[in-house]
Amino acid sequence: MEQKKKQKAIAAVITIVLHTLLLVLLAFLTLTAVSQEQRTEDGIPVLLGSVPEADGEQLDGFPADGEDEEGDAEASATTEPESAADNNVAAEPAPPVAPAKTEKPQITQEKEPTVAANKEKERQEADKQAKEEATRKAAEAEARRKAEAEAKQKAEAEAKRKAEAEAKRKAEEEARKKREADAAAAANSKIGGAFGKAGTAGNSGNTQGNGSQGSPNGNADNGATTGVGGVGSSYAVGSRKATYLAKPDYADQTSEGTIVVAIVVNTAGKVTSATIKSQTTNSQPLRNAALAAARASTFSEGTNNAEAGTITYRFKQR
Repeated sequence: MEQKKKQKAIAAVITIVLHTLLLVLLAFLTLTAVSQEQRTEDGIPVLLGSVPEADGEQLDGFPADGEDEEGDAEASATTEPESAADNNVAAEPAPPVAPAKTEKPQITQEKEPTVAANKEKERQEADKQAKEEATRKAAEAEARRKAEAEAKQKAEAEAKRKAEAEAKRKAEEEARKKREADAAAAANSKIGGAFGKAGTAGNSGNTQGNGSQGSPNGNADNGATTGVGGVGSSYAVGSRKATYLAKPDYADQTSEGTIVVAIVVNTAGKVTSATIKSQTTNSQPLRNAALAAARASTFSEGTNNAEAGTITYRFKQR
C-alpha cells in the first residue's frame, strides 16, 4: 500500500513538471513567432531619388553606380514593382513551427505485477509465520498437558504411598499398643495378686523347744491379725518402656479405688509433670501417694522432649 501511494505521488509530480515545461515552451514559441511577424511587416526600406543616399548598397543583380539616367529610370521603374513584389513576399508570415511533442513518462502495467507479486509474497510469508506460530503453540500446549498429567500421576502415586505407609504405621501402632496392653494387663494381674491378697499361710514356727509358737495370721505371738492391702499399676507412655515403676504407699487402709495419673516424660525418660487425670476414690492420702510414685518413676529415653502418658494405680483392700 505504501509503495503504491509513493508511485502515485511520483507520477503526479512528473505530470505537473511536464505540463509546466510544455506551457513554457508554447509561450516561448508564441513570442518568437510574433516577433518574426513584426519584423516581416516592417519590410526592407527603399530610398527613391537621385540623391547619393538613394543609391543604396550594391546588391547582386542590381546595376552599379554611374549608369545613365535612363538606366536609372528604367531601373527605378523596374525596381518599384520588384520591391513591391519583394515586400509582398516578405510580408507573408512564416508558417508556425509545431512544438516538439514531449512524451510524458507514464506508469505502465509492467510495474503492477511486481506490486502484486510483493503483496502475494508478503501474504504467503504472513501465512507461513501464522502456521509456524500455531504449530509452536500447539506443541507447547501438548508438552504442558503431558507435564501436568505426569505431575498429577506422581502426586497420586505419592499420596497413595503415604496413605499405605500411614495405614501400615497405624496398624503397627495398634498392634504394639495391644501387645503393651496385654503385657500391662498380665503385669497388673501379677501385681494385683501380689499386693491384693492377705498373707494367710503365716508361719507356724518351730513347735519344738521352749519358744512361743507364732500366730497363724501374724509374725509373732502379738502380731496383727490382718495384712496390708495391695496396689497394682500399669502405664502407657508411647513406645517407651518403664525402667523403674515406683510403688505407692497404701497410706489409707480404709479406702480403695483406681487413680489415673497423667504424666509428661522428657527425652531422658524422667517424669517432669504429674497430675490426677481420673479417680474412683476421694481419699487424699491415696491421691498423694499415687502422685509421688508417678514422679519417682523413670522410662526409657526418647526423641520427644514432652511425651505424654499415663500411670494407673489400683488400690485394693484385703
